Amino acid sequence: MAALLGPRLRKQWIDQELERHVERGTHELQSTEHQNARSIETLSASIAHEIRNPVTAAKSLVQQMGEDPVSSDNMEYARVALEELDRVERSISHLLKYARDEDFRFEAVDLPDIIDSAVAAVRDHIDSQDIEVDVEISAPCSMRGDAEKLRRVLVNLLRNAMDAFGENPAETPCIVIMAGENLAGTEVWLRFRDNGPGLSSELRDRIFDPFYTTKEDGTGLGLALSKKIVESHGGSMEVQAETASGTEFLLTFPKALKVRGEQA
Repeated sequence: MAALLGPRLRKQWIDQELERHVERGTHELQSTEHQNARSIETLSASIAHEIRNPVTAAKSLVQQMGEDPVSSDNMEYARVALEELDRVERSISHLLKYARDEDFRFEAVDLPDIIDSAVAAVRDHIDSQDIEVDVEISAPCSMRGDAEKLRRVLVNLLRNAMDAFGENPAETPCIVIMAGENLAGTEVWLRFRDNGPGLSSELRDRIFDPFYTTKEDGTGLGLALSKKIVESHGGSMEVQAETASGTEFLLTFPKALKVRGEQA
């Protein structure tokens, strides 16, 4: 009897397990689809808000010019309208860059060289604001990556820090960039820290959301694009928990990872 029941019970158990896995997979798929749908809705609302406001402003200004074609204010109206349309063009340009899959050229790179190049790119602005930049490297930090796109990430972080200092000057503004490797030698990490005004809890929660910005002339895509570049390298980018002052980002990258779409 046991010989007859054994295979039957085993088949029944396998069928139950398969059904359980299918149900779990279906639930996870539905959950992912729901999250993606919500993300698309949020992004669409942000895009509509980002583009509608300047378009509405420009339209209003042009209407005022039409109502009184010889008004002495028309030159100023035209100037402001063009600025608003430039803002729309800039937002669309950044959006297209964010939406499309960029081509990456992965090769052996040294993170310290990329850091030096990024700092050199904004050196004039750093010096004009009298900001001290300390670079601390504890390992060779060699990895595979697209040097130009990684440089773009660091330049964006530097510019954000400089903007923060410009809005809320520190007594001795300082940016610290640290890089090293994990103990296993499988990952490279980079910490970017400033002693600026720090982040509110709302901004910290939404800092990587596309089109979310507190800057009057910002597009809100700089950090979203940076995070996308880091993740395209198989890495991660996160803002650290609230510190005593300032803001800190942690970037981690695998030292050797074959990334989908890699070009030789």
